[in-house]
Amino acid sequence: MPRIHFTQNPITLEVKETYSAKAFIKKIDHGSLQDVHVETNIDTTKLGNHQIIYTIDGHTFTLDYIVKDSKPPVVVAQDQKISIGDKVAPEDFIQKIDDATKTTARFAKAYSFTKLGKQTVQIIVEDEGKNQTTVKAVANILKKDTQPPVFTGILDMTIQKGEKPDFKKGVEAIDDRDGKINFTINKNNFDAKQPGRYSITYQAIDKAGNKTEINRTIIVQEKTSGKIIYLTIDDGPSANTPKVLEILDRYHVKATFFVTAQCPSYLGYIKTAYQKGHAIGLHTYSHDYGALYASESAYFKDLQNISDVVKLQTGLTPNIIRFPGGSSNTVSSNVPGLMTRLAKAVQERGYQYYDWNSSSGDGNSALPSASLIQEATSYGGASPLMMLTHDHPGSQASVEALPAIIEYYQSLGYTFKTVDSSVSGFHHGINN
Repeated sequence: MPRIHFTQNPITLEVKETYSAKAFIKKIDHGSLQDVHVETNIDTTKLGNHQIIYTIDGHTFTLDYIVKDSKPPVVVAQDQKISIGDKVAPEDFIQKIDDATKTTARFAKAYSFTKLGKQTVQIIVEDEGKNQTTVKAVANILKKDTQPPVFTGILDMTIQKGEKPDFKKGVEAIDDRDGKINFTINKNNFDAKQPGRYSITYQAIDKAGNKTEINRTIIVQEKTSGKIIYLTIDDGPSANTPKVLEILDRYHVKATFFVTAQCPSYLGYIKTAYQKGHAIGLHTYSHDYGALYASESAYFKDLQNISDVVKLQTGLTPNIIRFPGGSSNTVSSNVPGLMTRLAKAVQERGYQYYDWNSSSGDGNSALPSASLIQEATSYGGASPLMMLTHDHPGSQASVEALPAIIEYYQSLGYTFKTVDSSVSGFHHGINN
């Protein structure tokens, strides 16, 4: 008669570990390992007593096994900023728990969070196997939180009929106490199948109950013929901006303004353009090539300055930018490799930069409007186009040329669209 001998009986197994049932067979009388059939699988997902059933030549043998949890939880704690008097749970101080079984958390003792300042707390995390891990964290007790969260990345969006936009892409809600927090989107009566102008509402509420709501304009357009032009206007706002906006209104065209702060008395037109549904991108605060391309830090300081201006005017922080002179510029050559590094760095910081593949040529302010029209209309048939034009104090010819440029591309069936970070391409070859 065959007989199975086990290494020991019962055996103890670790929860959620993987084992081979035949590995516990020490020897077999009157038979071989190949003759043994395992009738029940090892289940280590549940703590407690279980059995493995083996058969050999019609004879049955059982091995008892006990599933235990002997490993304490691995716990990563996190410090917390809390408002004085808030109800605080031990879980608030835990960033991550790694354990094979369910865990519970409790404070090592009763803590009071009624005095301003920092207080060290201990949290005990216990698993189903009664294994415990104690961690420490710091509670920074602050005055009552009255500051609401701030949204970033909410820019007006234009889509084609039937598109399924991702309204969460690029959007974050940041709270000064809670950091990045969740938010909700109320789509209201938005209908991607029906062309029109819609408003959806973003809402974020921090732990203290402070609430922020922001509306985002979504424009649904009829499907285009496939020919697209992005009309971009650099260097404004200026004294010419009101005329530019009037022309765009007249032709029902939306443009993208890559703005500067060269004319402080006209900065309010950034808000006006934004409210009219135009896109706002970042160009430069100073447009001083020597200063802003002196180093990486100098560039990002200039970029932050113009970002702050736009935030003040619109409440939003754009993530689309255009390098002064474009990414292919050589005015930065005094700092070797600067543009190569900046092109990578801006994208790592969440920005997308845009050059152009067509232009009116009005970077040369001495050219008459007829020359600008001739140059700007020389790209008909190509698509998509990223058209570079300018709006600065010396760009009167640009204003005069704009109606003819718009009429030309509308006559060819082009759709004018605004730039957002979902638009890809339009990068020059970098020369530095």
